[in-house]
Amino acid sequence: MASGLAGKVRRARESDEFDLSGYDQARCQELAKDAFSEPFPLKEMVRISFVVGGGKLVRQKYSDDLPKHMVNALSAVGFQEDNSATVELSSAGKFKYHHDTNKNLKFVHVFPKLMEEAATAARPEGEEEAAEAPRGAPKTPEELLLQSDEADFTRYLQTHLVTYAQKQKLLELLKHRIAALEEIEGKMSRLEKMTSEEEQLFEAVGAEELREKVKQTRSELQNMVDAKRLTSAEKSDFLEQLESKIALTKEELSKAEADGKSKKAQALSEHLEVMHSTRSSIKSAEPAPLPPLKHGEQIRKLRLKLAELAQLEKDKRGNYSLDELKRLGERPELQEAVEELERRAKGWLESDEVFEERLQANLRLGGKAKAAPRATGGYSTVTGGAKPAKAKAKAPGTRNAFGALG
Repeated sequence: MASGLAGKVRRARESDEFDLSGYDQARCQELAKDAFSEPFPLKEMVRISFVVGGGKLVRQKYSDDLPKHMVNALSAVGFQEDNSATVELSSAGKFKYHHDTNKNLKFVHVFPKLMEEAATAARPEGEEEAAEAPRGAPKTPEELLLQSDEADFTRYLQTHLVTYAQKQKLLELLKHRIAALEEIEGKMSRLEKMTSEEEQLFEAVGAEELREKVKQTRSELQNMVDAKRLTSAEKSDFLEQLESKIALTKEELSKAEADGKSKKAQALSEHLEVMHSTRSSIKSAEPAPLPPLKHGEQIRKLRLKLAELAQLEKDKRGNYSLDELKRLGERPELQEAVEELERRAKGWLESDEVFEERLQANLRLGGKAKAAPRATGGYSTVTGGAKPAKAKAKAPGTRNAFGALG
């Protein structure tokens, strides 16, 4: 078991800071070996920060070569330097050098390797697929959705694409890929040479498989219309598209009647009736609530701390106590943590505008006001367990109304 400073490092259960004043090359090598040769038994990433230098007030405590000694010692035990490393599982086994101008100190931040079973158990929901993917496997949500098998695709639809807008964006993605594959197939039939990008695209997933995904996505969208699970903004967009389709269908109906095509006219008339029924049903339905934000409580707490620091900086105008300086020195780490949590909280294929609405709604949940927050940007208040209102037993049907939108 490691002892001394290495023992303290290995017993860390959250991000911590250690001073390496007086350390030389041999002690750095010993510390790196004893502290970081074995993975940490943690479920979440931590940042172990070593002070390796500073301004003129503390400069005499540290060797000028100390940063280089510590960096080389970490490299010798299998760690890699990465200036983009942060407090997340993907940064395990990395380190970075940082000069904190607020504290006027120089740091080597280390992100330890974690035991495999602990890291797997702690991997955030919605990120496990990309994190576990072997080299060459799909990494982005778009790639996962396009290349997944039927079982995984169904699971992604249910767990990662919870809103109508997200599923609609998926439908557009699938259609775009099918069109690209059809163009490639046309080139092949004409014996034209494909580019390397087109070859990779053609080998990844077939058009028929994607067409099945289109059917499944359309079915999911129709189910959401039937259940009236549209947010206020989605409801407005849906009705606007439906109005356009109704106008177009009326024109086609008039032309069919003028041409004496009775069967086509009858089919169009029935389709028009379905769309009118759908319009009435959706107009009268209450908007579905905005989905709650993953990691919402943690994000609120961190944002509150950052707001308090901003207010402190404004009030004190540079006249800080030592305790206040220490608090302000924690701001970069707080900012880094909240940005990472917000990155994880964003839904697959979710627009920046909708995500910002959810962020703001989540922050309002932490307010002291007792009155219900006003709806913003076309969305209703976040209510984690709220269910959309059920349709009345004799409500007009909306089956196949989504298909009218194309």
